[in-house]
Amino acid sequence: MFINIVAIISILLTFGMAMLQLSLTLGAPFGEYALGGAHKVLPLKMRFTSFSFTVIFVIVGLALLQKTQIIMNIFPNSFINILLIAYTLFLGYAILGNGIITKNKKEKYVMTPLSIIGFASSVIVLINYW
Repeated sequence: MFINIVAIISILLTFGMAMLQLSLTLGAPFGEYALGGAHKVLPLKMRFTSFSFTVIFVIVGLALLQKTQIIMNIFPNSFINILLIAYTLFLGYAILGNGIITKNKKEKYVMTPLSIIGFASSVIVLINYW
């Protein structure tokens, strides 16, 4: 039961990040919470990066759904394993980037806890669904 709850948290957080990045791509005023936090609305050049993150988060979300057997196989299992390891490492880096490197308080105090929760839940999913 605990593992299923953690998996759902990981999935919801990942798709939530995809929604945030998509909203940034479309010009929503949440830029202070992502990508360094220097812009309230992302400039056009940064929107491409945000769109790229949208696609990545959706693919990772689908991989998590497949790994936890909520949906049928879309990707090869070896791809899923590599992708989820890379995503977990990315979240570990995000803890450092959001918690230590960024100077933006909104990004630091909102995204760091989300990165910690995402990292912890991703590690638990990897260990229990390997």
